[in-house]
Amino acid sequence: MNQLFNDRALKQRHRSGDQNGPVTLLTPPLRATLGLGALIALAGGLWATFARIPVSVQGSGVLLPVSTINASLSGTKGIAIYMFNKPHKEWQKQARYFATYPDRINNQELLRLAKTIYEESHITTSLSTNTTASEIFARNLKETFTGLKIHKGQLMMWIQSAGELEQLSSSIEEVERSLETNKAQRLNIQSKQVILKNELKSRSAYLQSMSELAKKGFVNMESMLQEQSQVDNVRSQILSNRNQLIDITNKLKNSYSSLRGQTAKIIDKQLIYAGQNLYISSIIPNNGENVGEGDLLMQLSNNQLDQPVMVPVFLSSKEMAQVQPGMKVLATPAGYKRAEVGGIRGKVVSMAKLPSGVEEVTARTGVKALANSIVSKKSVPTLAVVALEKSDQSPINGGGYRWSSDSELPYPPTPGDALSVEITTRRVAPISLVIPAIRSFFGITPPDTPQKVVPHGSLDDTNQGTK
Repeated sequence: MNQLFNDRALKQRHRSGDQNGPVTLLTPPLRATLGLGALIALAGGLWATFARIPVSVQGSGVLLPVSTINASLSGTKGIAIYMFNKPHKEWQKQARYFATYPDRINNQELLRLAKTIYEESHITTSLSTNTTASEIFARNLKETFTGLKIHKGQLMMWIQSAGELEQLSSSIEEVERSLETNKAQRLNIQSKQVILKNELKSRSAYLQSMSELAKKGFVNMESMLQEQSQVDNVRSQILSNRNQLIDITNKLKNSYSSLRGQTAKIIDKQLIYAGQNLYISSIIPNNGENVGEGDLLMQLSNNQLDQPVMVPVFLSSKEMAQVQPGMKVLATPAGYKRAEVGGIRGKVVSMAKLPSGVEEVTARTGVKALANSIVSKKSVPTLAVVALEKSDQSPINGGGYRWSSDSELPYPPTPGDALSVEITTRRVAPISLVIPAIRSFFGITPPDTPQKVVPHGSLDDTNQGTK
């Protein structure tokens, strides 16, 4: 029975038209398939050996200049008034000059400056308090101050404290009262001095004549002593009046000194000036909003925020060890899909030598929440500076950058966007990525042992325990 089936199978494998010919085990379709497979395997082997694929590391950055984002804090408790969007006035310049060179401002100029500051505080406060909350919200939607340039010496914000302004008003009134009193008392004393000096002159002449008569025996000594006592009394009154002049002068000086100190306090704590050319990164309080002492008011940058070229990127220590200056970068802002639009081309310019903490990352990004996110992703983040490429032929909504894809972008990138950064570290043959795994599988090389992450502070605790 088995022989019968074998004969039938052999007959079916004979070539057509030749029942007695040799048996064909590989049909033409099967041979073609095997040949194609061999070619594919050969091509795959050649590609795995000679091709070069990129190896990259991932980093986190922000679309802001690499310069530090500085925080401006409130020096007192009061109402925050925007001044950077108002016309510049002369008193603002004079107030800053007084804060820098207080000894060069005389008392009359000081009084005018203090009165101007007090009057301007009522003008700006009335403008802010007459605006409703809905109007403020609608205005904030229309106005955006991010990236606005603030010139050196410009008054940016005024934190108006009602208590300090009332103290300034009291100091002004005290000076004005002292001026009026000083003038009246000075005129009165000066009139007395004229009378006393004339009396002293006549009595001194009379005493001189009595002295000559006394030598001749016509005037006794008692009369001489009485007249001398009168002369001394007039001189004493003159000296007393001089002391009164000194006292009222000192009172006026003290009132001016109090006004000078209160004016300096107002300028130092309430008026916030730009020490150099700055750019606004963000403004925290609304115009006319109450703030406390030490509250964050503004985030400021030394460099222009629009279309930054040098941006900060943070990498872990393991990733940073693979990065060198000149390596190519692909930075994709948050909200974009890299598979659709690619990213902004760039290259690594420099790297920091030491890792950064939360404070350093916050200073670079300007947002503490973003800094905490970066530190949580990168346990030991280290700063790398990336130069983004600019292009005159940037796609629509491209922000002036050179993108890896020419596809149309849905919206332009904005300053402050988080960046997902891919840095190409090297190009290797695909087979070189497989060989280490094969060696480890067959035991040719020992497997890598993962390093244990030591929590922050545990090393110090261990060292203390061994002492």
